[in-house]
Amino acid sequence: MNKNTKADMNNHLPISKEMEAVMRKHLLAKFSQAEADEYWKRILVQYEAFLKDLPDYGGKKSRHNGPGGTYDCISLFAYYEVLNHEPGMDELYEMNCEVFLPEFKKMAGIVNANRPLLRRILCLAFAMTAKTDEGREGGYIMKVEPYSKDGVRYRFDRCPIAEFAKSHGYLDIMPAFCNSDYPAMEYINAALIRKHTCANSDVCDYWIVGDQSAEAKEHPKKTDEKGYWYND
Repeated sequence: MNKNTKADMNNHLPISKEMEAVMRKHLLAKFSQAEADEYWKRILVQYEAFLKDLPDYGGKKSRHNGPGGTYDCISLFAYYEVLNHEPGMDELYEMNCEVFLPEFKKMAGIVNANRPLLRRILCLAFAMTAKTDEGREGGYIMKVEPYSKDGVRYRFDRCPIAEFAKSHGYLDIMPAFCNSDYPAMEYINAALIRKHTCANSDVCDYWIVGDQSAEAKEHPKKTDEKGYWYND
C-alpha cells in the first residue's frame, strides 16, 4: 500500500502479507493478471474505506490482530464487496483458513490439549489476552473463567468482526469466519465445544477440552441452518 494510504489508516493495520498472497492467488484463478491487479487495487480502496469508520482495535498491541485476525477478516469483507458478493461461503472459509491456520499447524505434534498442564497454560494465556483487551474502544470484550480440570472456558461478549458484519449487512457469510476456530483446535489435539457466536447470538462461548476426553465425545460438532458449526 502506498504511503498516503498508510497515513490515513492511523492506528489500524494493513492487510497482512499472508492474506494479500491468498487474495491474489484467488483473483488469478478467476481473472487475467491485468484484471486481478485491478481488482486488488479496488480491494485496497474498499478496505481503507472500511477502516475509516472503525474504532481503535489496538493495532499491533492486540493479540487478535495477527495474520488471519481482525483486520484480515475485514479485508475479506472488502474482497467480497468488490467482487459483488459473488464469492461463496466455501471460498471465503478456505481463504480465511489459509491465513488463520498456519500458526496452529506449527504446533501440531508438539502441543497436546489432552494434557492438563497444557490446558492450564492455555487458560493463563487467554487470561493475559483478556487483560490486554480491557478498556479498548470497540475491541474485544473477553472473559476467562478460572482454570478447571474439565477444560478451558472463556467467552467474548463483544467481537469486532461480528459487529462489523452486523453493521454492514454481511452476517450471512459469518460462518466462513467463525467456523475456522474448529480446525484450529484440532491441530493442538483439542476439541472446541461452542453453542453460540457473537454473530448469531450475544455471546461467543468457548469450552476447550482434549480431543480424547469424554466431553468431546458427548458434544459432537453439528451444523445449523445458517451454516454455523456448534455443539449442543
